[in-house]
Amino acid sequence: MPDRYDIESFEKPAPWHSDASSSYASQASNTARPSSAADAMRQSGMPEILTPGQSPSAAMGTVSGKPASQASAGGIANRLADEWETWQIHSLRSTILGGIHAKSTRTVDNQIKVELEEQGLTYRGMLQILESNQQTFWHDANGDLKKVDCTFRRGPIESHRTIEITASEVQFVDDRLVTTQKKTLRINSPLGGPLHVYQTLRRKPLKEGETREAKVLLPIMGEVATLRLQHNSLASPSVLTPQGFQEVVLQEASCLLSLDPKRQRESVYWFDDQGQVQLYHVSNEQRFSYGCKESQYKLLGKEFLNQDYPIALQVQGKPLETESSLLAGDLRQVGYKILWAKPPAPESVTSDEEEATEPESDTPDDDDNSRIALAPRQYLQRGGDGVEQKLIVSRVPVPQSKLRDRFDQFGGEDTPADVAATSLVDYRSATVRRIAKATANSPDFTTAERAMEMNRTVHSLLSFRPLSQGMRPASQIADSSTADSTEQSILLMALLRSAGIPSRMVLGIRHQAADHISPTKDLALPFQTRARLPDGNRFVYHAWVVAKVDDQWICLDPVEGTETKPDCLAIESTDMKDIDPIDLVEKFIDKLSRMQISIYAVVRGA
Repeated sequence: MPDRYDIESFEKPAPWHSDASSSYASQASNTARPSSAADAMRQSGMPEILTPGQSPSAAMGTVSGKPASQASAGGIANRLADEWETWQIHSLRSTILGGIHAKSTRTVDNQIKVELEEQGLTYRGMLQILESNQQTFWHDANGDLKKVDCTFRRGPIESHRTIEITASEVQFVDDRLVTTQKKTLRINSPLGGPLHVYQTLRRKPLKEGETREAKVLLPIMGEVATLRLQHNSLASPSVLTPQGFQEVVLQEASCLLSLDPKRQRESVYWFDDQGQVQLYHVSNEQRFSYGCKESQYKLLGKEFLNQDYPIALQVQGKPLETESSLLAGDLRQVGYKILWAKPPAPESVTSDEEEATEPESDTPDDDDNSRIALAPRQYLQRGGDGVEQKLIVSRVPVPQSKLRDRFDQFGGEDTPADVAATSLVDYRSATVRRIAKATANSPDFTTAERAMEMNRTVHSLLSFRPLSQGMRPASQIADSSTADSTEQSILLMALLRSAGIPSRMVLGIRHQAADHISPTKDLALPFQTRARLPDGNRFVYHAWVVAKVDDQWICLDPVEGTETKPDCLAIESTDMKDIDPIDLVEKFIDKLSRMQISIYAVVRGA
């Protein structure tokens, strides 16, 4: 059973007890299984996939009264029980959340290696957050788990975990980017992995009425659970086939995963005679996981598979980008309206009805949590109740005479932490010192010119890749050829601090222009136009640096090699001293998820 990225939210205790076997099958069958193909499609929101020229009714008419797996048993029987590959799509209501690609092979030393790659989108308010986990499990020849390597992504950063299993204990080592945490669990029996159900069914499918129990490791939660799998009966769920949704006859098994009596989760599996799982469902959830072909996985999973930024959101209001302004680069000021709302439920997916409902506003409880971290050329005007705020971001500084104390703005003195070396901003390393020595070393440079030259240097050294590890030491980033905005900012901070220039990192969002450009059909126009402009304004995660030069603070964007433009909004800032990167990103996501942002003014001109 996959240890999904949302496994932390266990359901309520199962409505049945482990010793009540008579009600075990009937309740699971009645509450979890879609009653028809139409019901399954309504619950999943997935389109039917049919072969060319085939109608849905024709596809439904191909189903016989015997398990569908018997028709293809010949091809599967020749495969080794421990060598298989599966794809699954996770669907919730009308939204495809994500999917899993899993592959099991026998290694040359007779180990069983299972690779799991799961990717999906979760939602917080208007935010769309990319999450993924890549896990590799090594089992001995008997299927007992021995080692696990994990890489987890949530938004802009990745974290890592390694797990070693012996006969008596499980040892966890967590790399939290600036610290390492260790934990040990005592065990008294062999463990299976998160895909234990898939492995055991492939090796030996359940017989009618059979029950199996095992101890399994949940790598994401870092705990050991008891798994109880019981055969129910034959069932006729709607599954995803190459011809679309069809009702087929499959074996059904119920699974109870228990951490303790108060933390249990019940699920149901539907599998064919060879033990291949075709459908998986967690009871009391609306989400279903459908087995599918690789081609279907790539087609239905386009949104999360092609997600190119770790965080994205749509901002309503006036458009920042129009055909007439695509190449003009004349954005002077942007006015944003911010409405602070109650924190949304974590990892929620809004339905069509919920999207039509305005979020309930709430007076912020905490001053720090109800304001953004201002950056230079960013001016904030608060409403009387603190719920609604207006923010002006300008390309050039606004004279103090025009502000008239109505706006909060970035300011303040620099501190020793702004020039300190940290575990990430390790500017004393040989690699960083070498780059710093070769950059902006002219004695005629002012401090501002030196800072701008360092910004251009980072831009030239590193190609931008929006999905990277997120936070690495500057010395490691300097040896790379690609980096995301966070990592480019870390390297820039190291160069600045090596020259004694105070600097801080800003986490925020930036407008993402339409990325598809095609030549215009009108040859009289002197520029190219984009084939399709995005609906609304799409903003994505972005990080940059504020630096103090010549007694003033400026914003430096190493991804662009220039100062930031008015389409960048600062949300959180840090001097990188004593931070936990994972906690910092969670704070950023939580704050941004409470902000309902719209654009009320766009000023263009030289």
